[in-house]
Amino acid sequence: MFNLNIFNKISSEVLTIKNDLELNSENQLITKYKTSTSEDYKKAIILIFKERGYTRLEIGQLLEGQLGFVAQSYS
Repeated sequence: MFNLNIFNKISSEVLTIKNDLELNSENQLITKYKTSTSEDYKKAIILIFKERGYTRLEIGQLLEGQLGFVAQSYS
């Protein structure tokens, strides 16, 4: 039960961060992901990309800088 409470707390924190970041462009999200030290912050950014229709591969490539031109075209 203790682990479930921790999971719920982390999930609500990620959702709160996600709501704050949703209006950011892809380029802004990529920059924030790369400069963040918070795992919750990074999870929230990945969740936003998933909701925008990016595949796991595309998200990985965006965050590694290999598909930077894609993010620019959507901004």
